[in-house]
Amino acid sequence: MELARNFYTVHKFGGSSVADASRFIEVTKILNGSKEIIVVSATKGTTTKLQNMLDAARDGQSWKMDLANLEQMHQLIVKNLLPENKHTELFSVLNHDFKTIANIFDTVNQIATYSTEIQDFVLGYGEQWSARILATLLSLHNKALYLDATEVLYSYKSGGVVGIDWERSEKALQEYFVNKDFDQLVITGFIASTADGKRTTLGRNGSDYSGAIFARLFHAVELIIWTDVDGIYTAHPAKVKSAFCIDTLSYKEALELAYFGASVLHPMTISPVAEENIPMYIKNSYNPTAAGTYISQSSTKSKHLIKGLTYVDDIALLNIEGAGMAGVSGSAARIFEIMRQCEVSVILISQASSEHSLCLAIANKSVNAAINALNTNLKFEIENGQINKVTADTGCAILAAVGDGMVGSPGVAGKFFETLAKANINIRAIAQGASERNISAVINSKDINKALQAAHSGFYLSDQVISVGLIGPGGIGSTFLDQVEEARATIKAKYHVDICVRGIMNSKQMLLSDDALSGNWRDNFAKNPIEPDMDTFTAHLLSGDVPHAVIIDCTASTALSKQYLNFFNQGFNVITPNKHANAGDIEYHNQIKATARKNGNHYLYEATVCAGLPVINTLQDLIKTGDEIITIEGVVSGTLSFIFNELGKGRIFSDIVKDAKELGYTEPDPREDLSGQDVARKLVCLSREIGYNVSLSDIKVTNLVPEELRDCSVDEFMARLPQFDDRIMGMANEAAAKGEKLTYAGKIHADGTVSVAIQSVAQSHPLARLNGTDNIIIFQTKRYDATRPMIIQGPGAGAAVTAAGIFADLLRLTSYLY
Repeated sequence: MELARNFYTVHKFGGSSVADASRFIEVTKILNGSKEIIVVSATKGTTTKLQNMLDAARDGQSWKMDLANLEQMHQLIVKNLLPENKHTELFSVLNHDFKTIANIFDTVNQIATYSTEIQDFVLGYGEQWSARILATLLSLHNKALYLDATEVLYSYKSGGVVGIDWERSEKALQEYFVNKDFDQLVITGFIASTADGKRTTLGRNGSDYSGAIFARLFHAVELIIWTDVDGIYTAHPAKVKSAFCIDTLSYKEALELAYFGASVLHPMTISPVAEENIPMYIKNSYNPTAAGTYISQSSTKSKHLIKGLTYVDDIALLNIEGAGMAGVSGSAARIFEIMRQCEVSVILISQASSEHSLCLAIANKSVNAAINALNTNLKFEIENGQINKVTADTGCAILAAVGDGMVGSPGVAGKFFETLAKANINIRAIAQGASERNISAVINSKDINKALQAAHSGFYLSDQVISVGLIGPGGIGSTFLDQVEEARATIKAKYHVDICVRGIMNSKQMLLSDDALSGNWRDNFAKNPIEPDMDTFTAHLLSGDVPHAVIIDCTASTALSKQYLNFFNQGFNVITPNKHANAGDIEYHNQIKATARKNGNHYLYEATVCAGLPVINTLQDLIKTGDEIITIEGVVSGTLSFIFNELGKGRIFSDIVKDAKELGYTEPDPREDLSGQDVARKLVCLSREIGYNVSLSDIKVTNLVPEELRDCSVDEFMARLPQFDDRIMGMANEAAAKGEKLTYAGKIHADGTVSVAIQSVAQSHPLARLNGTDNIIIFQTKRYDATRPMIIQGPGAGAAVTAAGIFADLLRLTSYLY
């Protein structure tokens, strides 16, 4: 009888789908009872247990108890699943098979070895047991038959690859169907016969291949592979939490993903169905209503350039190099032949265009065999210096990006490598085929989780996650956290950026979380204090394989600013309103900037000058675009701006200082503001941005604190300050008499010198037009000359605007990273 085309649906159930009696029942609920070919794996863990017992017998270890337990497990499935009148036949089969296995193990134990033929024979039992049980269960309600695949399926091995004798197998299947009538046919997966009729296997996890083989032999309508996940994911969901199930794949995409480690699909599965253009589904027997992944000749066009990321771990890089390889015809072919002869599979190849070196990725377990074979076969070339000693780097992994959308799309490879580089992941070797459907990179195995996260978000398959640690949750720091909490959902929805604040620390305690800290962090911070420890804090921020991390320093601590170099060397980005690193020791300032550049980190500090006003970035843009800075002048202290604006209204100096302190505009000790040192630090920061090697000691600063009050307590200072009002009030009155206004401003002059002093300016001058705590910066440049300078003006003090400046830097950082 000729097999009808497009008549049967082929189902393949994996071991997890028939793990116990309850799962067998679920399988029957999935099937519709008609026109079905069911290929089944061994029950979950059975093949591994048989292999372990076979090894134990060879090594002289115990195996009898494990074998008895395995038999009892299958007997229990039969008892729980089938009526008593069906037990005898199945128990008889099980008893016979387990006695046979025990005899084999006794023999293996005596001779302390076993052949591949013995291994295949033993491992093939698991599928026979599960298929017999399922066929018996289905026959209770339908015309169901059991078929041992070894009766109709013939395979051969060539160069370590399993092939199918299609002509002989199809003929045997046709003969089997003579006088056969069934609704459901249950076939053993994983096993087949050799040309001379001996049982063999299709390789570990080869039951998927069996399903595809029978789909082709039956010219099936479709192949459905049932497993324990909803389909093929964009990345391994255990490593990338945001991975999602792929709706559709082309055969070629599926093949690439399977080859590079997508565990739910065997690489050999694709070819048989692709040749017959049979569509295939990957579905979840634990969630059968889920759509699954549909695989066919062509997939639906994706909005993403890639469909998924996968990886192969436990890889070694073989390096063969030497002057004797360059320009010598057949060098590469000779090396590949050596690999073939020692049965080492080459997973990835990378060769320099100079032909001076060849790099091969192989499994770690094959390193010794490969090196010994190469050293033996290339002994002459090595001894004569034509080829250097063959070396191997273990502990590697291959990361692959796969998708038809990459074909003909410029910049995909650049995007892939840039994404890894931004996550500080070193690439050891690269490969891309002419099909452009796969880009592969060899990286250190320890980086694979972070690399998956980085590439997954880099290609917009998931939100771009950044791990944030904040040090200094005071007025500015806590306001920043409130702003992030308020805007986080919107930013995530609109820009696909997930800002995860995973650590908060001050000098007394810290709070850590694996996920983003919520809006009630204040309560948790107070109720669950942890002793602060910088090493623990930074290690936590870098944990969880989040590709990018940032430390935000909201303190005014000089000591913490000295940690920036360590932060950069650990892979952190740094954002801060703390001026000490930029205005302190110039050698350290230059060192942290150079280290950040070298390591590919970002150092952002917009809020160090004029709170949230865009001063630093504007200055950097002017310089980058080739403008020449002539002078920078401005009022850069919100506190002193308020004081001098109030002076212009005729108020008494000491009264204004008192009000400013009560309003929170000054530091707890107002002398820190009145000394002018904060202004001087900001001017140092700006000077260094221009390129001047200016230090704080180079600046002449007008100190507004009377010399007599510089060393006393704060209370005494406030009490005695009115005694010294006359000097400042006299200057203010003199300016007013001339129609001018007194200001406290800093200036970077054309010759690079810097001054911080009281100035009397005309009412028409930009410095005279300030209100409240406003700051102002005036850039005079080659493009923006003295007649029309660039002016930036706005609030220069306050927690809200400073926090907003930090927040803007954080969003700017995400745009750099992604």
